[in-house]
Amino acid sequence: MLNLRKMPPGEPVPSDCYRFLLSNPAVDVCLCGPKDINQLRQALPALELGPLDEDDIKRMKQIGDHVRNTTRKF
Repeated sequence: MLNLRKMPPGEPVPSDCYRFLLSNPAVDVCLCGPKDINQLRQALPALELGPLDEDDIKRMKQIGDHVRNTTRKF
């Protein structure tokens, strides 16, 4: 889902994937595997911002549906 070519037309690449996971009550654990300190710094704000609101959850689900329906490999 982090590939612009796979996004719905006009939709930017989502930056809230960790927050989307934090918003799902079925998810008990989310692991972050940054390859460097910059990736870690990008991921940490998700903890401070917390779960997404309903509109953002809907948007992320629509993006996921689009990627799943238009891509052979997810």
